[in-house]
Amino acid sequence: MSTTKSPLVSVIIPVFNAGEYLRPAIDSILQQTFQDFELIIVDDCSRDDSLAVARSYETDSRVKVLANDQNRGRSFTDNYGAEHARGRYIAKMDADDIALPHRLQTQFDFLEQNPSVGLTSSFMQCFGESDIIYEYPLSADAVRSFLLFNMPVANPTAFFRRSLLLEHGLRYDDTIQDTFGEDYEFIARVAQVVDIVNQPEILLHYRTLPQTLKADVHARRNAKSNQIRERQLRVVGVPFTERELHVHNTVSYYPFTLGDITLEEVHAWLWKINTHNKERRYADPASMLRCVAERWFLTCYLNPDKRTNSLREYRRQPLAKHYQPAAKLQGKFLLKSYVLRHF
Repeated sequence: MSTTKSPLVSVIIPVFNAGEYLRPAIDSILQQTFQDFELIIVDDCSRDDSLAVARSYETDSRVKVLANDQNRGRSFTDNYGAEHARGRYIAKMDADDIALPHRLQTQFDFLEQNPSVGLTSSFMQCFGESDIIYEYPLSADAVRSFLLFNMPVANPTAFFRRSLLLEHGLRYDDTIQDTFGEDYEFIARVAQVVDIVNQPEILLHYRTLPQTLKADVHARRNAKSNQIRERQLRVVGVPFTERELHVHNTVSYYPFTLGDITLEEVHAWLWKINTHNKERRYADPASMLRCVAERWFLTCYLNPDKRTNSLREYRRQPLAKHYQPAAKLQGKFLLKSYVLRHF
């Protein structure tokens, strides 16, 4: 590829101690059906052979390898890569995942055909310690609604217009030194200036590691996410007490462990979000209503209690009318409720 001609897509892979998995990740990009791209690999002072693995690909004219002068964290590394990007679009990629061969073509086509959409991502199929599929809200209003509770985008498949960086000055917050929440915080700001629409298709295989290695990661990520959720509630204009903020954070991520929070408190809070959204029109009211109704179902489903019939509590509240869970989940809910109260 001529260096005078800018590629259509810049793929950025930040790397830190991923040498064991990096080669398959790089190969999955180089073998894409869409070939008008550059691959920018940024090593953040890895202590393993990551940088050597990356540099072994420099014979390919599409590959550019950068190295931080010291360990600077994920946000700085992402920004550094973006500063060297020349493409019309930027595609995010993690150093230990596998992109499906048609990933770039699918996402490029989607944004070309939808000029009002600024960023897209896709579903992900896990491999390694898990084989579940991560699905994400699809429409722009569903994304904005879900954003109040958690990350509405699969960051390893994020694909967006580089103009977001050039025209809106958007960057990852490099004061966030850890890899905990920098993607959620960035997406929250992106959603304020453009539509985000996800594609209902698996475009990436996402590597999962043993949970024993991730317990600390989850705790630190949730702590950062709590701060972002509080900020988002203020964007929507929902007033809240400290107790309500605690309720909100508790029902925002699995396993929704309520502790001393009652289901009645949860419903009151979710209904309050719905009511304020109708007034402020942060998101389409129907999308927000469905979002909080689904949250209500999941909270009741994941908190069976002998003292409180969570199935009955779920059904008696207004939000139950606005979400239809899959038949399999309904059956499990009925069974859990019956077994808990009769055995």
